[in-house]
Amino acid sequence: MSVKKALLVIVAAVVALAANGASAVELAGYLRSGIGGNGKGGGQVCFQNKNVDYKFRLGNECETYAELEFQQSLYKDESGLEFKYVGMLAYVSNQAQDYESLRFDSNGTNNDIALRQNWIGVKGIPGLGGITVWGGKRYYHRNDVHIIDYYYWDPSGPGVGIEDIDLGFGKLAVAVFQNKVGDTRQMWRPDIRVYGIPVNPNGTLEVGVDLFIDSSSDSPQTPPAVPNPDRQKVSPWFTIQHVQKPFLGGLNKLALQFAMGSAAPGNQVPQFDNTSDSKQWRIVEMLQWQPVSVFSGMLVFTYQNNTKRFGTDDARSSNTTWGLGARPVYHFNDYLKLQAEVGFESLTPKNGNTDTRNLFKATLAPTLVAGGTFFSRPELRAFVTYANWNSAAQVDGSMGQGACATSGTSGSVYACDQNGVTFGAQIETWW
Repeated sequence: MSVKKALLVIVAAVVALAANGASAVELAGYLRSGIGGNGKGGGQVCFQNKNVDYKFRLGNECETYAELEFQQSLYKDESGLEFKYVGMLAYVSNQAQDYESLRFDSNGTNNDIALRQNWIGVKGIPGLGGITVWGGKRYYHRNDVHIIDYYYWDPSGPGVGIEDIDLGFGKLAVAVFQNKVGDTRQMWRPDIRVYGIPVNPNGTLEVGVDLFIDSSSDSPQTPPAVPNPDRQKVSPWFTIQHVQKPFLGGLNKLALQFAMGSAAPGNQVPQFDNTSDSKQWRIVEMLQWQPVSVFSGMLVFTYQNNTKRFGTDDARSSNTTWGLGARPVYHFNDYLKLQAEVGFESLTPKNGNTDTRNLFKATLAPTLVAGGTFFSRPELRAFVTYANWNSAAQVDGSMGQGACATSGTSGSVYACDQNGVTFGAQIETWW
């Protein structure tokens, strides 16, 4: 189906829901967009250390991105039983010009549109104590760090489940998701978690395990779908997370994670055919503060130890990475604030060229905002960003400069310089 036809079908479905439902369609969403340039006279460049999972995002996002979420109550009775539909479209473009096609292959760009959510939930079932039963494709219990846009615990995808089962000492959620490659490879992903466990004043614990179960047949199949006979067929991903809220006017999260086998990437996309040699350890610490009305911010530290994460033993797959950064904010009033962000990313391969690749980035952004908190939106920011990186990062290909070590030149706008400046303006909002 073409993008145009798909959009027409989705719009028609939303109109039908609005006409037949018990209430109006609720619209939620997220968007960011802007303009920018670099100090060499070209377009905005985004700074990120190659093979690190995230980047510090303030003044460092080079695309337009939007999510539109539609919610509709399908049925509700006097007992409180309710069936509800949730759908979401996401859109991304590279901010090149007025008209940008949604086709992924348009002019060699990454413009795209995607269906991110499409599910139905049932809550208020009499006698079942407030649980929710759901099925379809959905965002599910996503945990992220906002200033690096990093979803470190996110099992989202097509699935079915039950959540908010009251255990007395916390709540239980059980779900099963799937990933598949054609009709020959299948990965089931049960997610079991207990959350809201009180462990100290204002502190709760969440523990969970995601199992990646490869049910693909070992029988010979047409390449490349032939399964690795040595693959780990049941791969665990364990998470334990402490949340302190409120804390310094905000909250603190500390997550410890271990994954192996097909779960070693540490996300919702399995690496089919990984063996038990594939492993990842991860630590995520995030503090969001606002102890007084004029001062807020966020601090993050991450550490990962990866071994054959994507099945190979190269710099992309076997490495240690860490990052440290903060975004302090001074609020002049409820409508004007000054943001700064500094971030450092480091990667050290375990094999081959083991030189440590480092990248530092700093941004200053005067901002118009609707509200006086760290997460108040919408925002309209002007920004200037400076970054520098070391020769090891350059040799590894960060900023497109991999040829500098051999030829003394590259196709990068920064040639073989190890620093750069960008500037621009951006809007961001959610509702």
